[in-house]
Amino acid sequence: MAKSAHTMALQSLVPASEREQFDRSVQALVARNRMLQIIEDSRVFEKISKHDLAEKAGLDPASVRRLLTAETANPTSETIVRLMSALDVKLEAVLPNGERLSII
Repeated sequence: MAKSAHTMALQSLVPASEREQFDRSVQALVARNRMLQIIEDSRVFEKISKHDLAEKAGLDPASVRRLLTAETANPTSETIVRLMSALDVKLEAVLPNGERLSII
């Protein structure tokens, strides 16, 4: 099977000894971006302004506006939880044994 251009570039830029750490970092960034997108999609669906969402979550409106409009954002887990809770978004963990635990 031929390697993609992305795979070849990755192999030339990230040494094999660092690839596992790189993959974990990428996985964390993708998860963070998904959570932010879920928050934004839910906010739009519920027709709630960023300002009103911030107030409902007990957060600074300017910070929430920047968080939801910035190209790059690095919210704390507390901020994510507050915003999801304010929108009644549920979050659960699925353990390796299949057990599901409610987080929010």
